[in-house]
Amino acid sequence: MCDASPKINWSSLLNRHLVNFIVMLLGLSAAYFTTIGSIKAELAAKAETVLVNTIDQRLAQMEILIREGLVGKDDFFKFQTSVESRLARIESHLIENKGDKK
Repeated sequence: MCDASPKINWSSLLNRHLVNFIVMLLGLSAAYFTTIGSIKAELAAKAETVLVNTIDQRLAQMEILIREGLVGKDDFFKFQTSVESRLARIESHLIENKGDKK
């Protein structure tokens, strides 16, 4: 008797599906980590914007106090030196920890 039914190569069929499944998992994990990374970048940008706006508001309040004569020049220069030193410390911290991830 002649067996005309085609034989199925189960090992190659399973290997093909396994490879497809692994590639799909890798694609999903890449999409997940890309999304998480972009969310972190957006949050960092928002935090930076809030911080800059807060500093801007404080400087505007200080300008008003100077115009009204409530703050002397010596106090203003002390404040200016303090702000400059804080910004320099922040800048050096950011430069030193540029590659660190938490």
